[in-house]
Amino acid sequence: MLGNQIGKRYAEAIYKVAEDRNHVKSIYEVLNSVMELYKQNIDFRNFITHPLIKETEKKEALNKIYADSKEGVEILFYILEKGRIAQIREIVAEYVKIDYFKNKILNVEATFAIGINEEQKEKLSRNLENKTGKKIKLVVKVDKSLIGGGIIKIGDEITDGSIRRQLEVLTQK
Repeated sequence: MLGNQIGKRYAEAIYKVAEDRNHVKSIYEVLNSVMELYKQNIDFRNFITHPLIKETEKKEALNKIYADSKEGVEILFYILEKGRIAQIREIVAEYVKIDYFKNKILNVEATFAIGINEEQKEKLSRNLENKTGKKIKLVVKVDKSLIGGGIIKIGDEITDGSIRRQLEVLTQK
């Protein structure tokens, strides 16, 4: 819980700076890249969080890796100076939430018994955009355990239109 509070506070400050400088996307790309590197590369994680390695050495390394993004490097230095690099996942997650909120984008997860084609995805996205009034970022998954139908998850709201669920409802009556 504390990590989420820290992530939210830093993400809000970083997003404000990124927005003011018109670099929301480029800063997100750098933050996301560092997060992926932090998650996947144990040597990087050990280096960047090691208390005996000087901050200047860490900054040098980050500057070399992200030399093409001056704004991104400044943000990384800020996170590093504040000792919050270990909370990079929470910061990135909150940064994305802020961006989606400001740009009226909804994450939607649709799960079906079989895969759907591009035309069906576009139709589903259009219908959801009309219903919600927001842009839809659709992720489609296949779950073979569903007999048919589908499950739509928008944020915390789940609409279960699967045949399995309908059968469960019928057997409960």
